[in-house]
Amino acid sequence: MRFKKIAAAGAVVAATLAGTVATSGSAQAAGHNGVCEVDEMCMYWGGNLTGSFHDYFYSTSDFGSDVFLSAGSGKGERVKNNSASAYNRWSLLGHVYYNENFSGPRDDVPAYSWINLVKAWNDNASFNWG
Repeated sequence: MRFKKIAAAGAVVAATLAGTVATSGSAQAAGHNGVCEVDEMCMYWGGNLTGSFHDYFYSTSDFGSDVFLSAGSGKGERVKNNSASAYNRWSLLGHVYYNENFSGPRDDVPAYSWINLVKAWNDNASFNWG
């Protein structure tokens, strides 16, 4: 009887550990959470990646309702027409556009790089992966 209880307890512990191991490796960037993670584009309020930022995992056709999320200058202000630099933490080229819906002049942000915006400096409205 005692052996059955120990075996049952061991099976519960093993199942719990297996579930923890199975789920711990499936993390991915969340976007819109104020953390500039791998696989995201982060739009910064200031030049040279200074001030607050907003992080994006998916392409965004209009920054209109987004605000800077992280601590720093610009926190709470709108991202649209307020970004001075961008950090691309993904393997694809990122495009920051002057207008909504991925149109107008654009700045290209190389993979795993950051830039100070030129064509869309403080006049940015959308971004997509290229």
